[in-house]
Amino acid sequence: MMQSYFRNLTTEPLMRCLLLLAVLIFPAGAQAADSIGAVKAVVEYAYGSPPGASRKPIYIDDAVFAQEVVETISQGALHILFSDDTDLRLGSATTVTLDKFVYNTETNGGELVASMSRGVFRFITGKIQKQGVSLRTPTTHIGIRGTDFTVVVAEDGATQVAVASGSVVVTPVNGGAAAAVTAGQGATVDAAGNSVQVSQAAAAPNDPGLADPDPNDPSGDVGSVH
Repeated sequence: MMQSYFRNLTTEPLMRCLLLLAVLIFPAGAQAADSIGAVKAVVEYAYGSPPGASRKPIYIDDAVFAQEVVETISQGALHILFSDDTDLRLGSATTVTLDKFVYNTETNGGELVASMSRGVFRFITGKIQKQGVSLRTPTTHIGIRGTDFTVVVAEDGATQVAVASGSVVVTPVNGGAAAAVTAGQGATVDAAGNSVQVSQAAAAPNDPGLADPDPNDPSGDVGSVH
């Protein structure tokens, strides 16, 4: 009985020290990961769910992380600038997963993968080599060739793409032929993900959250920012 008592006195402080050391060396959740970019603008409210962490509001200058899910509310917007200066803008009621981002600052090589499950976004390429960029919706894979374009994903997964500059390659996920879409053109992939239709004229969606920051606003914000 006395041996057990003294053994507990000896081991319990040791266990507490080991637990404290583990917390210091291996911080939980997103704190242990390297950021891949930062929030540059928020309209109304936006939220982020980093890997291993709960959903929380995100604000200007907050870091974002690989595998984080970012989302906006209705009439909201969120602008993210990746480490290579790629500009991703979420419009109203949009959800995007930042699946992967790896970037070599010396060669501009790397990989950027993002998945959009609903809503509208604008994508403006940065320094990363374009063959490493892959954007996904429930029905579509989009490859880029240096560009500025918007994407709208309906509730059923149907996807519309409008290219402002450069070009993209749109591929239906269920076996249809890929199509190149150039500046001024648009493409639509149906909810089944079987085929892509290219239109010769396409307008960007009318979502103010995708617009460029107001040059007269010294903060660079878009709309009403919280």
